[in-house]
Amino acid sequence: MDPRAAFRVGIGYDSHRFDPDRPLVLGGVHFPDAPGLRGFSDADAVAHAVIDALLGAACMGDIGTHFPPGEEAWRGADSMELLSRAVRLLRGGG
Repeated sequence: MDPRAAFRVGIGYDSHRFDPDRPLVLGGVHFPDAPGLRGFSDADAVAHAVIDALLGAACMGDIGTHFPPGEEAWRGADSMELLSRAVRLLRGGG
């Protein structure tokens, strides 16, 4: 059996402090009347956990490996775009 076809499981998690001055985004959905989360990107904890799980299952590090916090390219980034980029990495498209 091709080892790349083996069943794998990835576990992802993410946490952020609440920040009432920011919008809340979870899984790409905006919740305008809820306090947001503090973070370098849009702080979408659901998207970040999914990215971590996918990359972990593929033995490709974690979200911080590919989208390091503090790197200006990711300041305020839309986490759904980060998820799209992670999927491209998983498919071998860089």
